Amino acid sequence: MKLHATRYTDLSWPEYRFLPGRDPHPHTYPEGHSSRSPGESPPPVEFKSADQWRESVDYLFGCDLYNHGYWWEAHETWEGLWQLTNKSQVQGQFLQTLIQVAAGHLKLHMGKLTGVENLRQSAARHSTYVIQQIGDSELMGLPFKEWYGRVNEYYAHLLTSPDPQHDIKIYPYIALRR
Repeated sequence: MKLHATRYTDLSWPEYRFLPGRDPHPHTYPEGHSSRSPGESPPPVEFKSADQWRESVDYLFGCDLYNHGYWWEAHETWEGLWQLTNKSQVQGQFLQTLIQVAAGHLKLHMGKLTGVENLRQSAARHSTYVIQQIGDSELMGLPFKEWYGRVNEYYAHLLTSPDPQHDIKIYPYIALRR
């Protein structure tokens, strides 16, 4: 599947899109695309508040990764940010939704439909909180309610299909306000 979207950063793509069971784990195997020497710390993540989203390279690169089918990598990138947030507040819940949607796409690609459904249900809980707090407003440059609606439509379509496969024509890209 070849996804295509506007880039928000000029960071280099990882050497491969990690797929569990097919590729070397990016962190734990020396040949992994993000491996580190023993004792080497992961790259630092800089916290940015939701209104500073344009300055958050990690957030923007996560959007790039997601929009181009690097779902595991997007999940990992956003998780670094999520770890720095108040997880019970809007920004934390927003990032948790993005993380779970990315993981759901990876599970779909792997053919793990039970995993997809579990992640959908969990993402729904987090997104409900976000939408209750922000309504139709944008958050971190994303018209969240609209985007999450497209995510639900996408999965409703795919999971009722006899052969659920990603569909680039209706894929719910993340389109940030410029």
